[in-house]
Amino acid sequence: MDLCFSIFDVLAIAEEVEHKAARFCLKAADRFADWQRRNVYYNLASWRAKHQQAWARLRQEYSEKTGELGTFDPDDYVVSNPQVMAGLSCFGAEANSHGQPTGRETRWQIVRDAIRRSEDVAIFYHGLKEFARDPGSRGMIDNMIDEENRHVRLLHRLLDRVDDPVDGYADPAVAHRAGDIGAHASMGPHAFEQH
Repeated sequence: MDLCFSIFDVLAIAEEVEHKAARFCLKAADRFADWQRRNVYYNLASWRAKHQQAWARLRQEYSEKTGELGTFDPDDYVVSNPQVMAGLSCFGAEANSHGQPTGRETRWQIVRDAIRRSEDVAIFYHGLKEFARDPGSRGMIDNMIDEENRHVRLLHRLLDRVDDPVDGYADPAVAHRAGDIGAHASMGPHAFEQH
């Protein structure tokens, strides 16, 4: 059986990726005694949680429009469990795995890592596109890639404003105000329609 994802499946996977990313950021925040650095991770977690909610909203709207619902298929465990696919992203690693923050990173390093992880998610979505069922699914994945690329651009702008990579200040809340991190203008109710 070929592995193929519908728009509903793709949105469920994106929702789970964002959930794992937010959870990663919250766990990372706990490693920092410094409230400013901890706050960077809290803001990143909030940003990811907003994206999770946006993907969930789109999935619900798509389901209402088409009547498609996620159903468990015992013959296709991967398609029936978006956690499996999302676990392949850079946020799928366990809390004690290599690549986890130590609690000693500077704010510049934290933002730099957030950029790397957003780039990794975009690469993950590019790979997922190979398993898209139809043009609508591929179009939705393109929207997801565009959103991650927008994250990268916003985080780079934030990183550029950090004075010192060793001791500079980087707060995603500042970038949110300056660059509208978390806005979903491109993810309106028609984002899942075919073009």
